[in-house]
Amino acid sequence: MSILLHVPRPVKRLVAESKHFEPRTSSILLISVALFLAFVLLTNLGLLLPNTISQFNTCRNKVVGYEQSGFYTSPGQFKLALSYCGTS
Repeated sequence: MSILLHVPRPVKRLVAESKHFEPRTSSILLISVALFLAFVLLTNLGLLLPNTISQFNTCRNKVVGYEQSGFYTSPGQFKLALSYCGTS
């Protein structure tokens, strides 16, 4: 009997790479800060918006009151006065 010694062939290791990546701590922190700032800005906008609307209505009511008392001599002056209410 003869003993044959076989040299093993090198085994190629195949590594399957993941198609998605694990989020890093910095990206999680950045996203958290962005969401927090968006929440704060939207909440403040919601608090400021009713004041802006009431200021516009107050301005408009004053202009209409002046128009009814005959302060404006032409419709152009009245429209011009109304246009200033939206720019504040």
